[in-house]
Amino acid sequence: MGEKSKLIGEYGEKSVENFLNLIGWGKAHQNIEFACNKEKHQKRTHGLDFFFTYKSPLVDLVLKKINISVKFSDKPYPNSPSTTFKKHFEDLATAIECFKTSQQSKEIVSGIRNYTKSEDIGLLFWLTNDETSYDDLIPKLANVRFSDDYNYDSIYIVDNKRIDFIYSSLKYAISKFKDSDITFFYPDTGKNIIPTTKKNFGKILPIEYINSSILPLRIEEKTTNTTTLALYTIEPFDIKDLKRLISLSKELSKSWPSKIVILFPDYNEVRNSSEVRIAKSVFEEETFTDQISVESYNDNFKSLQI
Repeated sequence: MGEKSKLIGEYGEKSVENFLNLIGWGKAHQNIEFACNKEKHQKRTHGLDFFFTYKSPLVDLVLKKINISVKFSDKPYPNSPSTTFKKHFEDLATAIECFKTSQQSKEIVSGIRNYTKSEDIGLLFWLTNDETSYDDLIPKLANVRFSDDYNYDSIYIVDNKRIDFIYSSLKYAISKFKDSDITFFYPDTGKNIIPTTKKNFGKILPIEYINSSILPLRIEEKTTNTTTLALYTIEPFDIKDLKRLISLSKELSKSWPSKIVILFPDYNEVRNSSEVRIAKSVFEEETFTDQISVESYNDNFKSLQI
């Protein structure tokens, strides 16, 4: 039983390692063990599966320190996941408290320069290998309450639905836009204004995108010399959402893309194309709406309709 649990855990860590490589976090430190320095934790040691640092492209002079824990099971998500989630959450929160003052943490960040603030952030991957399980875990945790005793800046959670969304979006972009430079788009936030450090796009996925329902990509097609803004959404196709995404694409693009692609998980050309025309007609600037196409990023034979 112990050997099987160990094997399942290794599969989980490998899956997350491959995912981190995909989102530009491939230089993350792995399997860090360190001493507990808080009596209230009642532990001797803590562990982190991964630890990654980067300077935020969305907020000037902020260093993000991402403490990553992987919980992977061959069993389905519990019908009532709150109790198990609290254990996973507290395990990560206590690890963050001790790691932020550890010698290992100091050594990792010692060579990083040009930041005035750092944030200690937790990222919990709670994944299941059971294909019969529901995958949308996060809504079931909305009413969970935690103690204020822990010292961290924020904690994010990734469930099966969330990791599948980001993975499917990126894999679809890589498959569709061959011989292209695919990067994450970094919009103006009002907090990333220093000209010498400002980046409009890059290979690192900001932690803020992990739980966002929208993933913005910038795609430079080398053969055609065109630039595309691709907006992926985790939500199913809806004309109201499409109108909002068209408005967002106009706000984000500011005339730089040659094309704009809005991608839903379930868009169907035969069933939804008339709604796309209606949504576009709301916007008076035809030169803008002519740039826009709508697709599904979940490939099947219906994609041949496009």
